[in-house]
Amino acid sequence: MISRQSLIVARWEFLRFFKWKQQLVSYLLMLAVIAAIALWSFFTDESQQQYRIAVPQELQITNTEQFQFQRPGIALETQLMQMQSDDSWHAVISLQDGQLIVHTLTGKKWLQQLDEVLQKYYRHLAAQQMGLDGAQLLALEQPVQIETRYLDQAYKGKDTPEKMIAIGALILLFVGLSTAFGQVLVSITGEKQQRVTEQLYAIVTPQQWMDGKVLGHSFSALKAMLTSALVMLLSFAVVSLFAKKTVDLSWLDISVVLWLIPFALLGVVLCASFMGAIAASIDDPNNSGKSAVMMITWLPMILTFIVIDSPAGMGMTLLSFIPLTSFAAMPVKMAMVTVPWWQPLLSLLLLLATVYWMRRVAGRVFLRGMQMYGKEPSWGDIVRWALSNKAE
Repeated sequence: MISRQSLIVARWEFLRFFKWKQQLVSYLLMLAVIAAIALWSFFTDESQQQYRIAVPQELQITNTEQFQFQRPGIALETQLMQMQSDDSWHAVISLQDGQLIVHTLTGKKWLQQLDEVLQKYYRHLAAQQMGLDGAQLLALEQPVQIETRYLDQAYKGKDTPEKMIAIGALILLFVGLSTAFGQVLVSITGEKQQRVTEQLYAIVTPQQWMDGKVLGHSFSALKAMLTSALVMLLSFAVVSLFAKKTVDLSWLDISVVLWLIPFALLGVVLCASFMGAIAASIDDPNNSGKSAVMMITWLPMILTFIVIDSPAGMGMTLLSFIPLTSFAAMPVKMAMVTVPWWQPLLSLLLLLATVYWMRRVAGRVFLRGMQMYGKEPSWGDIVRWALSNKAE
């Protein structure tokens, strides 16, 4: 059970890195940046403009909404001079030895669309020379429609919104663990160097102090994940609006989101406990190699991403039930495959038991690591502390 002292420490640790005024300003700045990017993209969208293209007389190409093809009766050199002097043309096309040359002042995004129009024109011209009509050419240009049918009815499909939810879950977990990594390392190593923690042992036990730190930093990590999720949804909404599409969130599976919350919370607590134990054994974070070991907590997201295209395979199944990786793998599997209710429940219970065990291990290492100055303990010392029974 989490003691009252641990909750006090957790609240202090959470508020230590959470300044609501600064957070509000950062959110407003974030919204302003997103709005500025969206407006800039809208007003600089070259596809909405119309361009005048000078072409040779023999190039009987049809005008489009974006390009007006004009055939001036003047020499090529005069056309190029006009394009440079008074913007009479946005581009001048010439034919030299059967090669098509596009003359323009500088590189522009719309040149790619112009290239597609010219390619289409020459395909139709070649088809006419071979005696093909428009319907035959259209049939040749159509890609082969290949449909894949999955016999496993639980599989929701490949490259569907469900996969985007799964990838989004991995990104959010990475954001949360990165936040916890920085805060745990700064908090514990800073207090150890200032010899603050050993003075508090008279008030709270090492286990209570460790529990409070882990819980406080875990809440900070969840806050970062929530903020990132809102930014993702807001960015999606802004892009949809400026693309003149209806904001459709029907792809968001609420049941997966509800399962993601406890898995994410327990996963962050598990990783934060491991990080806390390692951080307590570090004497100087600037010279220690042990801080890199804390990055092992990112391994579950990497392994899950490797097997994400086989959500019903053996690899994802094992990762979904192994407690050290299930907090990342099980929500991803649930997003892509329909699973029986007992599987996430069993995975969650195993993860909960592992969190309790890791919590006790972190307390034992924290007790001795924070009292050791001048040199860092060996890995053998850390293992011996973790297997001991004293954590109070």
